[in-house]
Amino acid sequence: MPKFRGFYYTVAGAGKPLLLLHGWGANLDCFAGIATDLEQNFTVYRLDFWGFGASDEPPKFAGIETYAEAVADFIYDIIGAKTDIIGHSFGGRVAILLGAKCNFVDKIVLVDSAGLKPRKNIAKRIREYRYKAVKKKVAQGKCSAEVLDTFGSADYKALNETMRNVFVRVVNTDLAKIASEITNPVLLVWGKHDHETPLYMAKKLRKIIKNSTLQVLEGGHFCFIDASNEFLRVCYDFLLD
Repeated sequence: MPKFRGFYYTVAGAGKPLLLLHGWGANLDCFAGIATDLEQNFTVYRLDFWGFGASDEPPKFAGIETYAEAVADFIYDIIGAKTDIIGHSFGGRVAILLGAKCNFVDKIVLVDSAGLKPRKNIAKRIREYRYKAVKKKVAQGKCSAEVLDTFGSADYKALNETMRNVFVRVVNTDLAKIASEITNPVLLVWGKHDHETPLYMAKKLRKIIKNSTLQVLEGGHFCFIDASNEFLRVCYDFLLD
């Protein structure tokens, strides 16, 4: 089982290197449906991020920058050549940082990518207010700290303490400014019905990233699965151009 700095990874195919980066809560197997096809044209690398799949736990201090730095080292030390990237959701966060900071990265496909602060609707604002009020009561000893767990998302509640701390650091990092520094060619591929990272985020990234285009597909947050044939078509048009 090959590992690099605690990342489990696989490699298959032939051609220019292509690195696939999965979303939060997933692992490299989520790309199984498209990897076989991509391997006909690329040397495809897939890895499990720390805390997922067969990889090790992340360092306790880890944030999105820590993940990106480790993946950059993977590109330099294991791949050793200019690399195209497909990053989904959390993997898109990492790809944004790599595009701005890593000179071994070439073309980037951001798929239903996270990285921007979401809009706050009234319900979210009320929930944040209640959370802060309860947190204050916990600090004053007026109620149990366990009450705070009722406010977390499903993703958050499923994590151990180390991963919860990482999750908080990750979701509170706004990558808009860093995204504006990317000069690589970027393709944004989005599911029309994505409710996790809604389409308005894609349109905002399209304005922020200078050399970018947007393709909207049928499907939701996993549009590369929901519309795999169309996804592969637009990726080939972009990556093989």
